Amino acid sequence: MKNPIKLGLIDDESLALDRLRYFISGIPGYQVEFAETNPLDGLRLASQKTCDILITDVQMENLNGLLISEQMEELGVPVIICSAHEEFALPSINLSVAGYLVKPVNAWGLKKLLEKVSKKLHMLKETSLEKSKDYFLVEDYASFGYTRVAFNDLYFVEQKQNYSHFHAPPQIYKQRSTLQSVEVVLPELTFVRVQKSFLINITKLQKILNKEVILDNGMVVPLGESYKPRLLNAYKLFNRP
Repeated sequence: MKNPIKLGLIDDESLALDRLRYFISGIPGYQVEFAETNPLDGLRLASQKTCDILITDVQMENLNGLLISEQMEELGVPVIICSAHEEFALPSINLSVAGYLVKPVNAWGLKKLLEKVSKKLHMLKETSLEKSKDYFLVEDYASFGYTRVAFNDLYFVEQKQNYSHFHAPPQIYKQRSTLQSVEVVLPELTFVRVQKSFLINITKLQKILNKEVILDNGMVVPLGESYKPRLLNAYKLFNRP
C-alpha cells in the first residue's frame, strides 16, 4: 500500500475542521496530519513540511490565509483555499494557490480537487527526481498532460506574472509556476539567474554586455547589475579547462 498523502488543515472554526476531517476520512489515500484552529500554530506545523497539501481558511484571527499561502508557495507546499467568501477566489488565483473550495464544502468537490492537486504534486516530485536526467517536464495545457523538454534545447526562462515561459526555439512552453520553483528543477550549474525574471542556459551564452546578455542564437536577455557577479563566476567555471 502506498503511503497516504498527508494533509494539513487550518480553520478557526472547529465545526469546519470537523466537516473536512469527516469527508477526508472517506477518501482513500489521504490522512489528516494536523488540524489547527490557531492559524499561527498551523503555519508553524506546515512550515516544518509536516504535510504534503495544506487546506486553509482565509479570514481568521491573528493571520490571514492568503498570507499563509504566500509562505507555503516559497516552500513548495500546495495550498487549497477553503472559504465562504467567493470574492477571495481571484486573489487566490493570483497567488498561484492549487485550488479553491467554497463553504459549505461538499465531499465530491473536495475529493475531485484533492485528486487534481495530488496528480500535480506527484508530477512535480517525479520532475525533481529526474534532475539527474537530461530533460524536465512542463505542463501541456492542450492535452492536460506534460511535455518532455531537453535541458540542451532550453535557452532561457522568463517569468511573466504567475507564469514561467520556457524558450526552447522554435517552441515556447508556458506553465503556471514561480521562477524559484523552476530553479529547483533545472541543473543549478547550467542555469543561472541573470535578472529578477530571467534564467539563462549558460551553455548558450555568447556575450556578456553591461545590461544584457546575448545567446548563441542572437536572442537578447536583460542582465541585472546585482546578478552580474554570479553570472561571471558561473561563466568562468563553465569555461574552465
